[in-house]
Amino acid sequence: MKRRTGSPPPKLKKKITKNEPKPERFSVIPTPKIFVVGCILSIFGAMGLAHLVVKPKINAECFDLGEPIALEGVLKVNDLITNAEILLEDQVFGPESLAINSKNGLLYTGLKTGLICEIDASLKNPRILRAVRLTSVENCDGSYSQMDKCGRPLGMRFNEHGELLVVDAYLGLYAINWDDEKTVKILGAGELPINDENAPPIRYLNDFDFLPDGRIVLSESSTKFDDRDDLRVLKDGLYFPNGVQVVVEKGVGKNDPIRVFYSEMGLARIMTIWVPNDPYSKSPIRTKVLIDNLPGYPDNIRLTQKGSQLLVPIPAQRTKDDRFLEKLPRVREYVTKIFSPQLFNWLAQSLSNSNGLVLKINIETGSISQSYHDSTGKFQGITSAIDEGNGYMLLGNDENYWVARVKI
Repeated sequence: MKRRTGSPPPKLKKKITKNEPKPERFSVIPTPKIFVVGCILSIFGAMGLAHLVVKPKINAECFDLGEPIALEGVLKVNDLITNAEILLEDQVFGPESLAINSKNGLLYTGLKTGLICEIDASLKNPRILRAVRLTSVENCDGSYSQMDKCGRPLGMRFNEHGELLVVDAYLGLYAINWDDEKTVKILGAGELPINDENAPPIRYLNDFDFLPDGRIVLSESSTKFDDRDDLRVLKDGLYFPNGVQVVVEKGVGKNDPIRVFYSEMGLARIMTIWVPNDPYSKSPIRTKVLIDNLPGYPDNIRLTQKGSQLLVPIPAQRTKDDRFLEKLPRVREYVTKIFSPQLFNWLAQSLSNSNGLVLKINIETGSISQSYHDSTGKFQGITSAIDEGNGYMLLGNDENYWVARVKI
């Protein structure tokens, strides 16, 4: 039958069989896959925005440290550190540097809480005898948020008068007289050197040592991130200089330069620098590599008792990923845009091999004579190793809660 023009089409009945699925209702609840994809896209969007808007905290450069020195042929003492005796467990937090008073044999160290402790390590149960603080701030817990107020004592040594000199990364250089229990500030952080108005203020002192005439050679790890009186910049443009060690040699004339070693942590090497004996000398400064391509990043360096070897702690060992990132400066800059310094430091430590490692290096040849290891991970992040004498070595660290003694 023909349909009339303009009339609606006839309604057709739809037959629904038992096996035919019913129409699905639309759901607004995202599936797990959609949720994950959405999160990933949001993260990449935020990262892209950070790349365009946020300025990097560093100006990274492309470099290649080369393959690390192989320890084959070196007198390798495996797991010596593993068997170390733990001192003051859970009584100290981050004893980064250690010093021994040769007059009374007491041990001294600075903690993340800002305390500088006097320790009797000769006791069967070593204990803290006294502690001082460089500021009047109380209730310091060792967190990064408090360090600018509480301080972070690092390198320390005794002078010929029996005073303990301490460099604090946030506060400057101080002298402590333990007999009189007095503390004196020598150089304040944030002060400008009076002999160079273009130099940046002190931001991050790390270590030091004494020249024979009483002058001090300081390492400053950063002039950007956290009273120099007649100071001279001996060498700048360094990659995180750290430990400092003066070598007083026999037969050196009063006009001859003094040999000083410093660890350049960022380039995994130990450098030699010759400091003029004349404090007012303007002669060029000579430097030379003692040893490079180390298997890790050197921290505080100290002479052995005999004075012919350097003890070099390696708090983090080099990996293949390190060398890969050395050649990608833009990636390193980008990381500083999206991560805080604290988070970046935590990630770096989590990904690195920080098993205990200390090297003994000949100061004349620059060769590694011995290496001490802990392959178990029991002692990680060793930042200080000093020769206690009588065949023992003391170990400190920046992050953990112990001081250790090793019989070598």
